[in-house]
Amino acid sequence: MTAAAATRERRRFEYGRHETFAVRHGWLGKGIAYVQDDAPGFADDERAVTDLGLGSRMVKSLRYWMEASGLAVADTDDDGERRSRRLRPTRLAEVIRQRDPYLEYPATWWFVHLQLARRARSVWGWFFSDFRERGFDRAACVEAYARHARLNAANEPSLQAAQRDVACVLSAYAAPAASEPQDPEDGTSSPLRDLGLVVRHADTGRFEKTRPLDGVPVEAFLACVAAAAADAEHESMSVGEMLGRAGGPGTVFGMDAEAIEDMAMLAARDFAARGVALDLLGAERRLRVPTANPADWLDRHFLRIGGAA
Repeated sequence: MTAAAATRERRRFEYGRHETFAVRHGWLGKGIAYVQDDAPGFADDERAVTDLGLGSRMVKSLRYWMEASGLAVADTDDDGERRSRRLRPTRLAEVIRQRDPYLEYPATWWFVHLQLARRARSVWGWFFSDFRERGFDRAACVEAYARHARLNAANEPSLQAAQRDVACVLSAYAAPAASEPQDPEDGTSSPLRDLGLVVRHADTGRFEKTRPLDGVPVEAFLACVAAAAADAEHESMSVGEMLGRAGGPGTVFGMDAEAIEDMAMLAARDFAARGVALDLLGAERRLRVPTANPADWLDRHFLRIGGAA
């Protein structure tokens, strides 16, 4: 392949649309209400500032978070062309509105995270699928992200843009170590920190990707496996594939092989009636998950636990 052909195949990455703000408590609930059929849907930024009680940059940030987390899509015509600036709710937003309108259940945030971590050509997708370092400092993370973009993006970021993107990821996900004091009244902290996927060590200034202390909901695991299998055009995935494939549960949820195997057995037992099966092919066990909208798996989660607002 020539250098020119390689350049043509590169895709544009998104940078900075978060306006440096990590998603905050209460934002997505407001956003979901604001994209319903009779709501303005972010069609006018000035009106949204008044309606939502947020600053102009925060409104732009919330608009982005609604799209990035899979809760809203642009209003388009029959040919898929953007028709207006208005956003429409997705099926995932509708399930959350019906089941957990204040986004109080951890499972809701696991599904929001799933959408972010699998968002192609974004800092979120890169951080969870391509950046495999478990322990790192901020400078090394920025350098790795900028290098990835130089190699893969049609539009390379400036150093400042790369720094802002990485800062937003770490602000959103990195929780203080358990031994460090935390302010429960801090309204600027992100709910994504509660997932326990990244820890910040204040004494060293370093960050660490960690395995979540609270279990990943089996339905979020299944939604992730189904999406990763569809990426690879497979009907099933082995434990090794689920562990290492970009966009799979090993990268998205920080799960190790043992956790994946345990979850696969649990999923096959509890959702056999839904077509989930753990098949033995030679010496390899493969988890087969029917393709479904992630929102359907979130709905099944709430049906299983009996939780509804």
